[in-house]
Amino acid sequence: MFGHKLKIGFIGSTKQFINYAQTLSYQQSEYVEGRFALATLDEAVPIGKSMQREGIEVIISRRATAQLLRESLAIPVLSVPFTAFDLLLNVKEAASLGRKVLLTTFPSRLENLEILEGIFDIELVTGVFQDSKSLENVIIWGKSQGCKVVIGAGNSMKFAQKQGMVGVEIHTSEEAIASTIEDAKSIARSRRDEQEKSLRYRAIIDSMSEGIIAVNKKGAITTVNRATKDLLNIIDGEAIGKHIAQYIPNTSILEVVGTQNQRLNQVEKINQDHFVISHIPITDGQEIVGGILTFKDISNVMKAENEVRRSFAKRLIAKYNLDDFIHRSWTIKELINKVRKFAATDLTVLITGETGTGKEILAQSIHNLGPHRKGPFVSINCAALPEQLLESELFGYEEGAFTGSRRGGKLGLFELAHNGTIFLDEIGATPLSVQAKLLRVLEEREVMRVGGDRLIPITVRVIASANQNLSHEVQAGRFREDLFFRLNVLAFHIPPLRDRIEDLPLLVNELVIKSSWRYRFPPIEIPSRYINMLKQLLWPGNVRQLVNFIEKMVILSEGEFNPQVFEKLYAELLDYSLIHEEAMGQARLSLLQMIRQKTRKDETEMIRRVLEEAQFSKTEAARKLGVSRTTLWRKLKTMG
Repeated sequence: MFGHKLKIGFIGSTKQFINYAQTLSYQQSEYVEGRFALATLDEAVPIGKSMQREGIEVIISRRATAQLLRESLAIPVLSVPFTAFDLLLNVKEAASLGRKVLLTTFPSRLENLEILEGIFDIELVTGVFQDSKSLENVIIWGKSQGCKVVIGAGNSMKFAQKQGMVGVEIHTSEEAIASTIEDAKSIARSRRDEQEKSLRYRAIIDSMSEGIIAVNKKGAITTVNRATKDLLNIIDGEAIGKHIAQYIPNTSILEVVGTQNQRLNQVEKINQDHFVISHIPITDGQEIVGGILTFKDISNVMKAENEVRRSFAKRLIAKYNLDDFIHRSWTIKELINKVRKFAATDLTVLITGETGTGKEILAQSIHNLGPHRKGPFVSINCAALPEQLLESELFGYEEGAFTGSRRGGKLGLFELAHNGTIFLDEIGATPLSVQAKLLRVLEEREVMRVGGDRLIPITVRVIASANQNLSHEVQAGRFREDLFFRLNVLAFHIPPLRDRIEDLPLLVNELVIKSSWRYRFPPIEIPSRYINMLKQLLWPGNVRQLVNFIEKMVILSEGEFNPQVFEKLYAELLDYSLIHEEAMGQARLSLLQMIRQKTRKDETEMIRRVLEEAQFSKTEAARKLGVSRTTLWRKLKTMG
């Protein structure tokens, strides 16, 4: 390769031709890189093939040599024209050497030579040759006809000398060579443009994941891409020129070429595999010239579909697993053992439990243990959306389904959850009209978008949760009984925190560590007596309420346990518990009052004991208690 210069080769049988070519090429050395060879007819073809391998783009030669090169090379070969003026000069020189002259020509006789004969008072005999052997025979024949002089190229001069004849080497004008060089430059540039287009075209079709085969109107293969070779196990260069039926029997491409009607996304079998195939006719504007066949392996189509769905469902990932379900109690251990047994199935799951017990953590854990764990985890709170919006969110909608609908429509959450899991939180709050559609999805595993007219098949695991007793909702007519039975295939109940209170110390410790790390504080250590105070509460908000308490405790304590902060937050918990119990109409007021009285009694005993240990030094006692002297004075005053 010679950079951006045009690569032109010159093969000639006369020194005059080569000298002119070198001079003219040197004058254009900024644009042209030349290769030059002085060669006979027999030597021309091997030299031409060598130049072709070296990257020569165009070869320039004379008539006979050029014709032989064209028959053997794939690159363009230009012939320098033999002008009448050149012939006139040659005949004039030959006339001074003899009265009967042999003119060797290729590939046919020259016309109107009698004009030159009259001008120079000579006899011109034409000898036509096709190759080196026939040229020698022509010269021998000319000698037998009485010719003393031969006009021809380098080979003619050699054979004339061998026969004792006088040779006049054909003259090639510098202007003719220069003109041919300009033509060669134009052709080389054009070929480069075509090669660049071809390379881009090849790179494009080879980069495509689907197989592509182009055929002419007779069915002969003209192009195959890399994917086709891989899918059909075709060796490079093997398929070009062969009939399409050798690789894809019973293909519809020839029928498509004949009728000009394309066929898209047809499922066809090739060998033992199924493909999605499209047949597209090719026209040159008016006439069909061939066809294109594209095909995709069905497994790859399904994989691509899943990737598209996953790309729409970005971040819809289940981040929790069973290790995040902190516990020590036997009730939770039994629950988790049950989950591990059933999670590996794709059966529908119903999770019940009070708010804040960890239903979504359990749902995500089931997804991560199940067969669809590599798919998306899509969650929706059914109680948070009004009926119309809930329906369009779950099932999607077509363009124009309602005023304000998105152009092009929208995927529903069931479609987004394809090959994954959908978590329907607070399913009990779903309107009856939506419940009917949910039932169909669970039964048929098909969804129809709002405003749509086609069913879309889905593969999805359904996990639902409820914080109320659904059987009571069924009895009250607020929940469909058939839907309840469809959901209640595998049922898991998460007990409230008050029923597994032995888990609280473990939860507190874990939550303190996580909150401290999140808010960049040193972990605080809550003394056991304060943990016992927490265990005496009812925790109507369950673990979520405990999380909120610990986060506020960590932030306000700033890295060191502060009893005052604890007492203030604890009082808020007591107040909320009281309000909650009163709202529920349950007679637990006496229990809360007992807890408060017990808390005050414990605090009084602790202060008295610390004062005794400090020999009633209020400064030392305040230090040990972790409070200020003012706070200690206030508490002592309250204690009397």
